Amino acid sequence: MSPKVTESHKEERKRSILEAAKKIFIKKGYEAFVMQDVIDAVDLSRGGVYSYFSSKEDLFLSILEDSNRTYSKEIKDIAKHPSIWNSLVKDFEDYKSADDTEDLFGAVQIEYFLINRLLPEKKIYMKERYEFAIEHLMNLFDEGVKKGEFNPKYPLDTIARYFITFNDGINIATIFLNKKDLNFNAQIDIFLSHLASMLGVKHQ
Repeated sequence: MSPKVTESHKEERKRSILEAAKKIFIKKGYEAFVMQDVIDAVDLSRGGVYSYFSSKEDLFLSILEDSNRTYSKEIKDIAKHPSIWNSLVKDFEDYKSADDTEDLFGAVQIEYFLINRLLPEKKIYMKERYEFAIEHLMNLFDEGVKKGEFNPKYPLDTIARYFITFNDGINIATIFLNKKDLNFNAQIDIFLSHLASMLGVKHQ
């Protein structure tokens, strides 16, 4: 009789597959990735890998769901900070010093969404991800209002959409150009200045 595999061990296996798959997606891109790549990268049989993930897309979407959970936690952590604004600024200052290649997975996401952009069900999925991000930012900004830190000049959903638009734009730009070419730091400074004005930050 085969030994019983505990839930924690199953979760550990699943995590190792996801981590290996993400590295391969970054190296090869979405289209060139094949399931055999991840089978070769982890200490599991073909059947073992397929018992956790049924396809390349299943793997990829699981990585995206992981990123959603990370994003949700990060936003909630910022909301608990004594100064939400100072915490946001620190994140962007850290972003300035991050390596140009730090978010290489972003390029794979763009590839995936471009490939699937004409499929109705994928458009729904993309919209859901967008609204997920907007809702979390609105909740964060609303927490700043409740704390008396923000006195917004525009509706919070408009500010959240502006925030996402800037971040997506500059992230896409860094895939193709380096930060020096983009005058990255200056763009971040201007963005923060505009964001502070829009939010009506009371104490900077």
